[in-house]
Amino acid sequence: MTKIQAIEKLKECDHRFLSPAEMEEIGKPFGVYKTIIAIDNRSEFKGLNLGKDHKEGDRAEGLDADELAKEICKKEGVSYPEKSGRGSQLRTCCEPLLEYLKKFLKY
Repeated sequence: MTKIQAIEKLKECDHRFLSPAEMEEIGKPFGVYKTIIAIDNRSEFKGLNLGKDHKEGDRAEGLDADELAKEICKKEGVSYPEKSGRGSQLRTCCEPLLEYLKKFLKY
C-alpha cells in the first residue's frame, strides 16, 4: 500500500476505532504504529464507540482513526487545524496530507 492509498483508506474510517491490524496496515507506509486501551463510552457527549462487537464499558486495544491521522501528520511534518469532533479532525488531517503527498510523491 502506498502512502496515498493509506490516507485515502484512513479518510474513509470516519468515527472509527481501528484494530491493531488496521492501525498497522494504514500506519506502515509512514512507519507509524501506536495503540491504546480505550473504553467504550458511547453514551457520553463526543464519546467513543468501539464498534458493533462492543458495548458500553468494554475495553479494546486500537486507535481512533483521527488520532492515527494526527500521528501521521506529525511524522510527515504536515500542519492541520485542531478540531473538537473526531470526524472533523480526521478530515482536517487527511486533506492536507493528501495534498502534500500528491504534490511531493510520484506514485
